[in-house]
Amino acid sequence: MEDQLKPREKLEKYGPQSLKDEELIAIILRHGVRNYNVFDVSEQILKKYKTLSELVDVSLEEISKEKGVGKVGAINLKAALEIGKRYHLQKLRQKYQKVTSPEEAYHVCEDMIYLTTETVRAIFLDSKLHIITIKDISNGTVNMSIAHPRDIFREAIIYNAVSFILVHNHPSGDPTPSMHDIDITKKIMESGEILGINMNDHIIIGKDSYFSFTLDRSEKID
Repeated sequence: MEDQLKPREKLEKYGPQSLKDEELIAIILRHGVRNYNVFDVSEQILKKYKTLSELVDVSLEEISKEKGVGKVGAINLKAALEIGKRYHLQKLRQKYQKVTSPEEAYHVCEDMIYLTTETVRAIFLDSKLHIITIKDISNGTVNMSIAHPRDIFREAIIYNAVSFILVHNHPSGDPTPSMHDIDITKKIMESGEILGINMNDHIIIGKDSYFSFTLDRSEKID
């Protein structure tokens, strides 16, 4: 009987957790096209992109070209996926209000695994390692971030931070530090010693792992 219910009826009766991924997509898209209903469309999308996490990385233009989706459907779907990402990140940041380890730093910046260009971010901390704020410092290219120590310390002074954790992503998925990463880490640490604002760690985020300069090794994420 449950399988005979339409997705909206099923959601109303049993809650959103009762719906399959393709049923949730069908609700977002609302309708298909002639001789190709919305369930055919949603099944086609998941068959091609496999999972919702893979679908997050697909461009608006590419999704809109799928049969039965169109520009409006693609916009609705991308917006829904973005809401899911932001909800997940906000829940993590509520959980980790204090950052005491590289793994916790990774989790509060976990959204960076979805970024397609290198972004430099700083987690600014008070004397008890509570998060004051998290700021994106700069955006770079596919394989090079652009950050200068003055940009980081300017923000640290504005927010009266005692210390900070530097975080950036590698869109390639491999968190192994480059020579540029090693050089800039050394410069920022030296600048922090002069200014009295410590860099507690530099985390490089990959697809399913991260590198910590404090630990001097990569760690896998389960």
